[in-house]
Amino acid sequence: MLYAHQQASAAATEVLRRCAAADLIGILPSAVWEELCHRLMVAEAVATGRIAGPNPARKLAEHPETVRELGAYRRSLQDLAALGLRFEPVHRDDVLGVALDLQKRYGMLTKDSIIAACAIRLGAQYLVTSDAGYLPVTELGVALLEDRGAS
Repeated sequence: MLYAHQQASAAATEVLRRCAAADLIGILPSAVWEELCHRLMVAEAVATGRIAGPNPARKLAEHPETVRELGAYRRSLQDLAALGLRFEPVHRDDVLGVALDLQKRYGMLTKDSIIAACAIRLGAQYLVTSDAGYLPVTELGVALLEDRGAS
């Protein structure tokens, strides 16, 4: 969803459009919403010149007054939710059961394995992603968004 928001991917923008039109049901695990919120917040701080240089997240954490001044990322998250993207909580078994198993079998990193575990639990037809690291997971259908060109 970050690529769609930043208009960095025509394919991601099309997925988002189809979710808004109710052609697709878009469900994002809480881990994805958390990451999206964080990245949008940091991107806004950098784009507006409030934070510069290496490790912008750390610099932002050291300046809570700057976080209070930001607002575009909040509106962006609300807009995405208004398009019909759903929230899905991460369950204990997602983390301590399926995700740990996925890490062991496929060498997945923690967040990726939790996202995959949620998709598996929900019986998602596809996990839509630009991350080819999900392709080996045989328990999932993966729709890989390869397009990163401007839409």
